[in-house]
Amino acid sequence: MNDLSNLSAASLPLALTAHRRAQDFQRRHSVPAVQKRVYLNTLAAYAGATYLERRGYDIDWSASYSHDPAQQMLLDVADVMVSGVGRLECRPVLPGASAIAIPAAVSSDRIAYLAIYLDASLRQATLLGFTATRPVPTGDVTSIPLSDLQSPEMLGSFLAQQATEAMPVRLSRWLQQTVETGWQAVADTVAELTAPSPTFAWRSGAAAETGGTDAADSSPQPVPQVGQSKSIVLGTGAAAVTVTLLVGLLPQGPDELEIWVQLSPAVGQTRLPTALRLAILDAADVAVMQAEARDTEAIQLKFVAAIAEQFSVQVVLGDRTYTERFEV
Repeated sequence: MNDLSNLSAASLPLALTAHRRAQDFQRRHSVPAVQKRVYLNTLAAYAGATYLERRGYDIDWSASYSHDPAQQMLLDVADVMVSGVGRLECRPVLPGASAIAIPAAVSSDRIAYLAIYLDASLRQATLLGFTATRPVPTGDVTSIPLSDLQSPEMLGSFLAQQATEAMPVRLSRWLQQTVETGWQAVADTVAELTAPSPTFAWRSGAAAETGGTDAADSSPQPVPQVGQSKSIVLGTGAAAVTVTLLVGLLPQGPDELEIWVQLSPAVGQTRLPTALRLAILDAADVAVMQAEARDTEAIQLKFVAAIAEQFSVQVVLGDRTYTERFEV
C-alpha cells in the first residue's frame, strides 16, 4: 500500500449519509456478491463526488450509472458524471491492495479513473491518485498499479483541461478572425495545407489514404483561406509524443464550410509516428473518416459541414487518445 501520510488533503470521512445511500442501493439487490459490490462502489463514488464538490465541481447524479439500480445489477460501476467535464470512474481500493481493478465494461467513456482507498472500518476514504490512460481490455478486469497513478494534486489541472476541451471550438468565429484560447492563427495556412508530399494523397469520401500520389488529387483546387493550429501532446513523461493539429476553413456559400484537418510532426521532427491515426467523429461520436500515418510527413482529411453542425477530431496513438470537439 502507498504511504498515505502526505494525502490528508485528499482524505475525508465517510459520513452516515454515504452509508445510508449504500444501504439503500444494497437492499435493491438480492445476490450477496452484487450487494457487496454495490455497497463498496457507492462509497467510492460518494467519496470521489464529495472530493470534487468541495473543489467547486457539480455532480450530475441522474447521469451517473452508479446510481442506476439496473446498471448496478448488470455492471461493476462506480462512476460520477461531472457537469461540463465528463464521466469519472471511482474505483474502490481496499486495505492490502497494490493496484486498482478496472472492469472491461467501464473502459470506454471515462475521462479518468480515481483510486479511492477505503479503510478497514469503511469510515475513511482517501483519493490515492488517478489515471487518464484508457485501459485496453485484455480480459474481464485490467489492473493498474497504484505506483503508476498521477498524484491527487494534479487532478485539478487535468479536469480544467478536460473542461476546456468539453466546450466545442466554434469555427464560424474563425471567419471573424477570432483566435481561440490554446490555438494560434496560421499566416501561411495555404502553403502548409497544400505543400506537395510524395507520400501523401488527398482523397475525399469516407477515408483518406497515405499511400502514393493520385493524379486526380494533384489537380488545382481551392484552398483554405483561414486556419489555426495547436500542439497536441499524447501521453506523459518520456513517452509523450507531440504533433501539430492544423484546421483550415474554406467557405462554401452562406451555410457550409469545407474543413481541412491536418496532422504534422512537431518542430524538429520530419515524420509522424507510425500508426498514428486521425479520425473525424460525427455528433454521435461515430468515426466517419480516418487516416493513418505510415512513415508520412502529414496526414489530412477534408469534408463539408453545415452551420451549427458538430463533429470531433480524434488523434490516437496506441492507448493514447486526444479528442477536440468543434461546432461549425
